Amino acid sequence: MAWKKRGISRRTAVRLVLAAAVLAAVLIYREAGLNPFGKESAGLHDADGGGGAIDRRGPLSVSSQAPASARAPKGQAISGLPIEGVAGASPDVHLAPPSHSQRSAVSRISAASGRPVKTAAAAVRTSARPKTVYLTFDDGPSAVTPKVLEILNRERVKATFFVLGNEAETHPEWINAIREQGSTIGNHTYDHNYKELYSGFTRFWSQIKKTEETIRLITGTRPQLVRAPGGTFGHFDDTYFQLMKQAGYRVTDWTVDSGDSKRRGVPASEILKNSIPDTKASKVILLLHDGAGHEESAKALPEIIKRYKAAGYVFKTLDAAAEPVQFKAHPGKSGKGRIKPTEAWIEANVLPNAALFASGKKLVVEAGMLQASLQPGEYRIEDGRYIVPLRSVVERFGGRVSWSAGTHSGQAELNGRKITADTASGRLTLTGAGPEQEVISSGVVLEGGAIWLPLRDLLEAAGHPLLGVSNEPEARTVKAS
Repeated sequence: MAWKKRGISRRTAVRLVLAAAVLAAVLIYREAGLNPFGKESAGLHDADGGGGAIDRRGPLSVSSQAPASARAPKGQAISGLPIEGVAGASPDVHLAPPSHSQRSAVSRISAASGRPVKTAAAAVRTSARPKTVYLTFDDGPSAVTPKVLEILNRERVKATFFVLGNEAETHPEWINAIREQGSTIGNHTYDHNYKELYSGFTRFWSQIKKTEETIRLITGTRPQLVRAPGGTFGHFDDTYFQLMKQAGYRVTDWTVDSGDSKRRGVPASEILKNSIPDTKASKVILLLHDGAGHEESAKALPEIIKRYKAAGYVFKTLDAAAEPVQFKAHPGKSGKGRIKPTEAWIEANVLPNAALFASGKKLVVEAGMLQASLQPGEYRIEDGRYIVPLRSVVERFGGRVSWSAGTHSGQAELNGRKITADTASGRLTLTGAGPEQEVISSGVVLEGGAIWLPLRDLLEAAGHPLLGVSNEPEARTVKAS
């Protein structure tokens, strides 16, 4: 009767008590970061578990079009990020703006627990930052290179190959295969001879330029990336570093050594172990070899790729535009006894070299049925005239050039004519066009070990009178008969 007098029945009172108990339980669960209804919340649980954490930019979500097998299991971070340029790779990660309810939920949780949301936001930034691995191969090409390329193609991964000039001359088809597959080619000197390379910078320079020209003749492009045999530590001094940088090259070492060249016959299991010392580094430049005798490196490669993929790494090739990884110059004996290049040599060889890698228009020369291209830095414009190197133009037209030290002149054979380019007098002497020699007053000079002269004079001496010049957005073109 007492309950009735107050206007509340016993049954109603019991319901109110039960409802209050349920509400209290729900608040306790939410305070602890749990969901009493069995569904994953978009709040603190996701942030702590590594899936869909929320920060100011919103929840970290996997594309809804990704296959179920590629999505992270509950409570685990996504194990794989997409491989560059590969269809069907792990799903892209997107940052979507948070909804109003999600922002409110985060605010309530933060206020109730007394802890800021900064921890969750930091977790998102860490997991969203891709880790990158650069596979690099030295000393090729050799019979091992096709095996490496086959594996890379199958795994849809690209790499950077630092090739030797003498091996490139022997196997130009493998140089083309590297390029056609989308991998990057770097310069590893001509013959890997430590004694010569590190006796003085001019010797090192000579091998770099020789290999560069070999690769250019095969692929049409110059490699800007350079790796010193054995690495720069203990070999490079400040002179080597400074002059290579002034010349426009990017000398790069590595962060992880696979150990496949420490001794003869290193087994694949040891190479694999050395190649993946940990999977926490954000950037890995892995040193491997595809030179003769490195079959075990190719054997270890599939598992190396598999391990890095599983650890969430993106595979890329080294880029000359990025700041390279370099060892510090050895403070001791590396520069001892070396003769530094003279200022005149540096001015003639090193300083103009950077222009080879500068952006600009190429120069296309068409003479009859022949065509040759000169990249920016391989020609210059003076007083409205194109100035070109004699050897580059003649050899690209299929001719031959030799140097006569006694007369300081170049002897060129082109289009059935013999042309002498005299650097002392600046004149061209032509034989073969008639019974008498013809002398052309020109501007022949010797610079940086190369003979330079006006393009028009060279074409006319070779029997190709100038027809016209055009300047298009893509290239400058000179046409001759």
